[in-house]
Amino acid sequence: MKANSQFKNILVFNPAFLGDTIITTPLIRALHVLYPKAKISFCIRPEHADLFYNIPFINEVIIFDKRNTHKGFGGLLKFVKIISNYQFDLIIDLHLSLRSSTLFSMVKNTYIVGFSSAVMSYLFNKRVEKKQELCEVERNLMILSALCDDFSLEDAKKIGGPLTAYIDKHLKENALSYFAVSAPDRKVIGIAPGSVWSTKRYPVEYFVNVAEDLYNKGYAVALFGGKDDKESLDEFASLFKYPYFDFAYKTSLKELPAILSAVDLLLSNDSGAMHIAIAAGIPAVAVFGPTVKSLGFFPYDEKSIVVENNDINCRPCGKHGGNTCPKGHFKCMKDIEPERVLIAALSILQQG
Repeated sequence: MKANSQFKNILVFNPAFLGDTIITTPLIRALHVLYPKAKISFCIRPEHADLFYNIPFINEVIIFDKRNTHKGFGGLLKFVKIISNYQFDLIIDLHLSLRSSTLFSMVKNTYIVGFSSAVMSYLFNKRVEKKQELCEVERNLMILSALCDDFSLEDAKKIGGPLTAYIDKHLKENALSYFAVSAPDRKVIGIAPGSVWSTKRYPVEYFVNVAEDLYNKGYAVALFGGKDDKESLDEFASLFKYPYFDFAYKTSLKELPAILSAVDLLLSNDSGAMHIAIAAGIPAVAVFGPTVKSLGFFPYDEKSIVVENNDINCRPCGKHGGNTCPKGHFKCMKDIEPERVLIAALSILQQG
């Protein structure tokens, strides 16, 4: 593929959920390939920034703090001034919100590309259909069809490559040494039982059941999660009866990819941790409850496995899940037996 225009200063705007930002990295790498001399900036939420500093194809991380500094119309005007000072000649808006469309309508002398389904997308110079039959990585890569006359999705996927997060190599080596000394001859299984959304959380006692079976089969267990996952983490700690590596509350977002890259497999929900593991080159067994693979946010690799309940017709009940089951039964999670997750995990572990 060859770019049909030359841009020297590019902004990719996607201050969304954690998983969405990681899913954006193949598009940014593809832009770097198409515009090797361009400066490429990535605009995200402040709490996600540490994942993207030091990635070689991202020249600058820009913070859009929509809940504080840039909140409301006054904050938006403040951010417009910041963006205008950068003098971007290309802005790619992956956000579909009224806020982002309003923001970029006030930025002058910039070529703007976004999805046709965005609010006020008529303000963009070029619009691209967000095809629901594709996964989210591919949907993002379709943006390149507005920039390349000879666009091919397969070519875009090749130059876009895998998901990427910054991995501190020194920290990864320390984690590998720590596991090797503390649990010799045991592969390490990461467990990330949390999620922002309550209905996306596989019952913790089920995770414990799988983890104990794996421990008894000769595997070591490592627990991951932050302060937002407190309920799930505390429940796991109270129920799991064997020794485990405890990274709960102890690992920053900047450190997490490096430590995850030292484990052999992650068991998780449909969450940001799942996408970080994939970006770190580690396969995941992900339990999907209210969400489904067809929404486009499944693990973007070839080894990972999604375990889900396909025997009920109320899935999906929303793009992101929710805090309560609309039907009141939560069968999308409760009916997934731990044995199924165990079998999926062993099938990956026994491959290599």
